[in-house]
Amino acid sequence: MRPKVDVDFGNGQAVRRWPASIQSALTYVPIYALADIALNRFAFTDGWTILWPLNGVTVALLVMSPRAKWLPILFGVAVGTGIGEYLDGNPIYFEIAQRLISLIEVILSALFLPSFSTLNAWLRKPRIFSRFVASLLLGPGISGILASILFHFAQHEPYLLAFNNWATADALGIAATMPLALSIRSPEFGRLFERAALPRTIAVLTLALACAAMALSVSRYPLLFLLYPVLLLVDVQLAFAGSALAMFAVCLLAVYLATNHYGPFGAWPADLPVSRDIALQLYLGFQVVALFPASIRILERRRIAEELHDANVQLTMLASLDGLTGIANRRAFDDRFAQEWNRATRGASPLALAIIDIDHFKQFNDRYGHHAGDHALVSVAQALAGGMHRAADLVARFGGEEFVVLLPHTDLEGAAHLAEQLRLAVAGLAIQHQDSRWSVVTVSIGVAACVPAAPSAATPPVPAAAEDRFLLLTAADRALYQAKMAGRNCVEAGCDAREPVV
Repeated sequence: MRPKVDVDFGNGQAVRRWPASIQSALTYVPIYALADIALNRFAFTDGWTILWPLNGVTVALLVMSPRAKWLPILFGVAVGTGIGEYLDGNPIYFEIAQRLISLIEVILSALFLPSFSTLNAWLRKPRIFSRFVASLLLGPGISGILASILFHFAQHEPYLLAFNNWATADALGIAATMPLALSIRSPEFGRLFERAALPRTIAVLTLALACAAMALSVSRYPLLFLLYPVLLLVDVQLAFAGSALAMFAVCLLAVYLATNHYGPFGAWPADLPVSRDIALQLYLGFQVVALFPASIRILERRRIAEELHDANVQLTMLASLDGLTGIANRRAFDDRFAQEWNRATRGASPLALAIIDIDHFKQFNDRYGHHAGDHALVSVAQALAGGMHRAADLVARFGGEEFVVLLPHTDLEGAAHLAEQLRLAVAGLAIQHQDSRWSVVTVSIGVAACVPAAPSAATPPVPAAAEDRFLLLTAADRALYQAKMAGRNCVEAGCDAREPVV
């Protein structure tokens, strides 16, 4: 197989060979040809003057692609759409002129919009709303002027009619289709249809379409005002991706009802100065343009709420950690101790506690200095934390050179075995300590365990539980004292799980 070769023209960017660009262009030709034929012959027989969605898809493709890839995309889109329009009966010279005008439109619209990476990042780009409005006005507006000239000289259409048929339909199509096309490429759209979120998505979209159908099909009562609050509800519940889907569906529904003479727009009087198409476009355009900044504001509020939540979680976590060693502090231990005690009480399961003290730590600080002492505390804490093999186990700094280990569902024998492993792990650090008879930093450990007994009916449960926990802590502290009396660098066990502390 021949290796791929990149050609550098000196601007620092590698350009792929032409076959890759031609392959990319040919991908869009059949897609756009079939889409154009389907829209003209089946979906939008009379509605293309109200809304034309294909240019909105093209603008989205350009926004999502690097500008170096725009040429093959535009070529494939122009050829595919041209084939569809030519098969619909348009002369070839006339169709070539229309494709050139359409290319000018999508290029101008895409140039006003920022490049797309993710939906949330795109919506947070500076001046995104003003750029969105500019793309809707200038791209279709300039191409509409060119199209009005073309249609006037080629088909003798009035300038204003030709402009309205081209520019307003394309502007509404871009406004309704481009946000949906961008949303489909985002993870937010996929999450709407996950199993957990699917019932809510279906319920909200069904409600929105039902309200839209009622508002757009009933002409006797003025119900058009109902649409915007319903779309806001969709935005609140399903975010921007959901509202983009709902807005596109509403636009298609509105075009269908109007062209089939249903509702207030379907029965539009012919003698009014504003035509049916313009009235419907103004109505739907207001919904889209007004919903866009609301979606951005709702998204920003969600982002701020998530950041505040994350900040609170981080602050809570920092408040529960010891500033020097990075493990849990005394406050976190007290809270967890109370939780595990209550859980052990309900389940009649053993709960073990180990208090750990660094041997001769004052002498270590006096000889090596407090900086070395802090380093030793951090190293010992890391060794103890590394010895925890279950998520429920907790190691915390108890104060000074003391640490405490909480071991739920652990009896005295299991706690003593783990304590011995922790003692060996600390000794294995080989931190020099000349004032110790082992010449390295060691620890003494006192272990206690019990099966908490349920409080009696005559005794208030909360104070009794607190006092029972204190007795278990006292038992572990006494065991630590025995370890020190036994010569340090050892483990001593206190009360057994068969001897409840009550």
